Amino acid sequence: MKNKLGQHFLNDISIIKKLISLVDHSTRPVIEIGSGNGVITKFLKPDIAIEIDVSLINHLRNYQLIIGDGRYLPTTRGQVVSSLPYYITTDFFHEAIKLDNIRKLVLIVQKDFIDKITSKSTSISYLLNYYYKISLFDIVPPSAFSPNPKVFSQLVVFDRTRKYNKNISEIIECISKYRNKSLKNALSLCGYNFELRNNKKVREFKPWEITDLLHSMGINFV
Repeated sequence: MKNKLGQHFLNDISIIKKLISLVDHSTRPVIEIGSGNGVITKFLKPDIAIEIDVSLINHLRNYQLIIGDGRYLPTTRGQVVSSLPYYITTDFFHEAIKLDNIRKLVLIVQKDFIDKITSKSTSISYLLNYYYKISLFDIVPPSAFSPNPKVFSQLVVFDRTRKYNKNISEIIECISKYRNKSLKNALSLCGYNFELRNNKKVREFKPWEITDLLHSMGINFV
């Protein structure tokens, strides 16, 4: 198996079946990112399969295949299913949060990334907890992949809960740069002047407390 694009192909059938069991087949189209050698694809039977590596086309000829970069989806609705290539993870999520009608993401993601978005006060952590309900499932060992990565992964479902708001996203991204500062100072450095309801340090708000953070600035959201 090739690894030039940082791909590690899932080959544990029990994990693949668990992944498939979490897919909502009533939400269409079902889009698979990084279809690779087609092992997940043959169980999933996606409406659209996306793969960037042209050397893998022969594995995917029986599907609606798009040769392209999975960070940039060819449709703005449906759900995404993927053993997400590690090297596109952050870029993929920055694009996905802008797509209100991609209602669900059923993913296997590097566990270090999941640990970060559930415990560390970073911009991507706040953004994902704002736009999605995040549900954690099985931890996936390196032995489930070929070639074996050096890290563990995790099966995670992201259910969309809010529409994209450019202004709120920009506020979150900016104040996260100053997470060791008080909320008042972080907002000042970002050029904002909100009437604060408390002045804790930004990092004192855990990722799942993003709505409390926004509420502290008097920001209204749905």
